[in-house]
Amino acid sequence: MIYLFITVFLDILLSSFISSAYQNINILFPLLFASAIPIIYQIIKNKKAFFILMIIISIIYDTLFSDIFLVNSYYFILYSLFINRFYQKHYPKVLNIILTSIIGIILYDIFIFFILILSNYSNFVINDLYYKIIRSILINFLYVSISLIILKSRIFGHKKIRKKF
Repeated sequence: MIYLFITVFLDILLSSFISSAYQNINILFPLLFASAIPIIYQIIKNKKAFFILMIIISIIYDTLFSDIFLVNSYYFILYSLFINRFYQKHYPKVLNIILTSIIGIILYDIFIFFILILSNYSNFVINDLYYKIIRSILINFLYVSISLIILKSRIFGHKKIRKKF
């Protein structure tokens, strides 16, 4: 739970210092909450509580970061369902968590890009999408990697390795 609040706080903090609007193409685009959903899923054992928390946090996130209300919420709920389905079939390894985070960032950027294009909110080109995806992956991969290092025992448990002689 603390990790979730730290993630949202860092997302707010970084987004206020690093403009993530398409009009101001920057070098980094923090989407820490989106990239942290696979880690949050592993930490919260009660999956019903996980989905309720994702709905609440996504609405808060949407109110803070979006001009199009509930678009981010809709994406985060769909992404949470994808994460739930994925981890029902796959074991939560470090590589799986990193890959699902990267997939989440790419899908988020594509989803928002097409929503903005279809609603005539702005006229972007595919190069803007490509640029944003590459820049989003950089900072979010770093955040997920650091999070996994810090939360390794919380996510994967304490396993003692015993050598047989």
